[in-house]
This record gives sequence, C-alpha cells and structure tokens, in this order.
Amino acid sequence: MLFAPARIRASLSTLREHRFVTFAVLTDTIGAGLTLPLTIVYFTLMTDVPLAVIGVLSTVGSLIALPIGLVGGALTDRFGAKASMILNNLMSAAGFALYLIAHDPVMIFAAIFLVNASERLYWTSWTAYVHDLADGRPFERWFAFLEATKAGALGAGAIIAAITLAHGQDGLRWLVLANVVTSVAAAVVFASQRTGQRTTAPTDTSEPGGPTGSFRQFAADRSMRLITLGQFLIGPTMVLPNVALSVLFVQRWNMPPAVAPVQFAIATGLCAFLQTTVTKRVAGLQRGRLIAVGAVLTALTAVPLIFLPPLHGVAAWAYVVVVAVLLAVADMVYLPAANAVMAEAPHPRIRGRAIGVFQTASSIGMALFPLTLGLLDSRFPWALWTITTAVFIAAAWAWRAALKRLPGRVQIASTTDLDA
Repeated sequence: MLFAPARIRASLSTLREHRFVTFAVLTDTIGAGLTLPLTIVYFTLMTDVPLAVIGVLSTVGSLIALPIGLVGGALTDRFGAKASMILNNLMSAAGFALYLIAHDPVMIFAAIFLVNASERLYWTSWTAYVHDLADGRPFERWFAFLEATKAGALGAGAIIAAITLAHGQDGLRWLVLANVVTSVAAAVVFASQRTGQRTTAPTDTSEPGGPTGSFRQFAADRSMRLITLGQFLIGPTMVLPNVALSVLFVQRWNMPPAVAPVQFAIATGLCAFLQTTVTKRVAGLQRGRLIAVGAVLTALTAVPLIFLPPLHGVAAWAYVVVVAVLLAVADMVYLPAANAVMAEAPHPRIRGRAIGVFQTASSIGMALFPLTLGLLDSRFPWALWTITTAVFIAAAWAWRAALKRLPGRVQIASTTDLDA
C-alpha cells in the first residue's frame, strides 16, 4: 500500500523530469478546453448557417482530413513524434484562426478541415510521444499522469469558457483567439525539447502470435484488424459530448450555451483528480475488459435518451451531471488501456503507421457521427440514441475479441511504477 506522501513525491518527480513537456501539454490543453465543448455550437450561434448544413460540413471536412492521420504515422516513423506534435499545434492555430472569420459554408468548411487535420495528426503522434516518454517503463503510468494533466487543463479551460459565456455569447470569439495563442505557444515548447526525436527501430523480434515488422503482415493480422474496427466503433466517444449532447441540451432542452463547458469541466475535473488513482487500481487487469467497460459506460449515457422526453430545470441539470460522471469514469478506465494496446501491439518498426491506421479508423467514426444529428430534427429523434448505444456495445465486443490472440504483455494492464 502506497502512502500519500510517496504518491505525491512520485508525481512531483515525474513533473520535474518532464516539466517543459508538461507545461506544453498544459498550455495547449487549456486552449482546447476553451473551445472543445463548443466546436459545433460555435457555428450555430455565430453564423446563420443551418444546423443540418453545419453537420454535413463537419462530416465532409473530417472525412477529407482523414488521410492526415496516415501521413502523420509515416511522418512519425520517419522524423519522430516531436515533429508531428509541433506540426499539429501549428495546424490547430491556423484552423481556429479561421473560426474568427468564418461566416459562410466555404470558410466554415476550411476551418473545420484544418482543426480536424490537426486532431488526426495529434492522435497519431501523441500515443507515440508518450511511448517515447515512458522509455521502457509502464506505459499506463505515464499516459495516466499526462492525461490527468490534460484533464485538469481542459477543465480549467472549460470553467473559463463557462464564466465567459455567462456574460453572453460574444465571448466565444475571445475563447477561440485564446486557443490560437496557446496552440502556437505549445508548438514552441515542444520544438525546444529532445523527447520524441526519431530513433532507429530495433530488428524484428516478433513473438509467435504477435505483431510483425511488415506493414503487409500487420494488415493481414486478425487482431490488428479487430483493433482497427474497435477504434472505428468507439470513435464517436470523442465527439459525443461536444456534438450530439451539446446540441441536444442547447437546441432541444433550451439550456444555456454554458451547459456544454460546465459538463465538460465536471468530466475533466474528475479525470484530473482520479485518473492516476484509477490507473493504479486497474493495473494487472485485462486491457480488453477495461476498454469494453469504458465502451459500455459510454453507451449508458445514451440509453435513457431513447425514452426520455425533453427535460427542464433541475432534472435537466441533474442529467448533465450524471452524463459527465459516466463519461469521466469511462475515459479513465479505457483510454490508458486502449492507447497502451495501440502503442505495444504493433511491431516497433511500424508503430507510427500502425497508430496512424488505428487513429484514422477512430477518426472515421468521429467524422460519420455528426451525420446522425439530422435525426434530432426528425419524427424519430430516439433513433440517434439507439444507434449510438448499438455502436458502443459493438465496440466493446470488437476490443475484447481483438486482444484474445495478442501476447500476454499486451493483454494485461502494466503494473504502475508509482509503487516503486
């Protein structure tokens, strides 16, 4: 049993060891927290473009940006995760700068494309970047620490956004501008660090039944294909709160725009305080089971909406809080496990490209999800939540099946070295 002072010392040691990287993560993620819950709501409030058109633009922009994830994988293998981290922050700054002048479908599309392209590149490079930080130590420990840092920063950004929006929606433009500044600052800090530089891949040391060093063999491996499917199905998790739920709360339940950042702040606040503890508690468990539990918990946020009529007042806010808690627990359970699998299952020689494939599959799921928003305007709005529930249950199955044939070192959540 680890006493609190020892846990604090371990966290402070981690912070000192990578203080500049931690600062970059904080800076970049606070900016994201200012705008992430409002990416679709922003255009519904600041432009006259119909919601259905915005949904289509979001989907098309996301789909066209998908190859960036694959290109980013090759870039990471060739130049290292650091180069990808710098580039994704600069692309994000450019995309959100366009938000400020986007009033017609063409400019909205351009802004959404750039922001989505930066996201695709980020998710490809981030997992590889954390793997480099871990440097042979338990992956989940480092991922959990940085995810807790990110969650705290996202929550702080969301709180600032909620306070800003409480005085009117005119503050939306200032939130977007702040995100531009923080993205550029993070790129500068990442550029100054040595972590994430390209390293020479080891020779082929694949295990029987494990991944191999050829990308063709990777594509032929059933477990790799199932991970890709699982990522595709679980992808909408990333946009469920700030797309479908935000639109439901604001447009259908007539709640104030601040509801989106409030829900986001609750979820990220819980992750900031509890992520490392949860990761420590689940060490040694099956990663496939952890990911499946996360998918099922996410599904539980949508199930009641199949039957519930529009809520108002205290009941509506209570539902917002419950959803935020469920999403937080789901993220804390499945994100470290899923990213560990994506980093450790492929052969090191093709890690960047493999992660690019996995994350691109997730991005496809994210890109297609906004197309279902039109169901909210139909006579069958419950169909959106039925589809959402079915997708997350299928994701749970795919991930469990994927890990059954992988080596034991990939199947089991690594033991955290916080106890050391």
